Amino acid sequence: MNKADQVMDGVRDLLNKMGWLNKFEMEVRLDGYKASEVHCIEAIEKTTDPNVTKLAQSLYMTRGAASKITKKLLKKRLHRKLSKT
Repeated sequence: MNKADQVMDGVRDLLNKMGWLNKFEMEVRLDGYKASEVHCIEAIEKTTDPNVTKLAQSLYMTRGAASKITKKLLKKRLHRKLSKT
């Protein structure tokens, strides 16, 4: 194993430990939300002029799946629909 692989393994281990340590707090704060919804919200924030196609590409899912998640978020009032004029 070369040095780069060792560093990547160390980073991966560190991130896994951080996730494990933060698991309880995250479960409490995100109660009632699915991981896909949280990831979609993050993608909406990071994407310039987000639409279903861009979200689907960034989340590695179909447009139908991205559309379904965004509709759920609209119902939960976690984001709002914007239209270009």
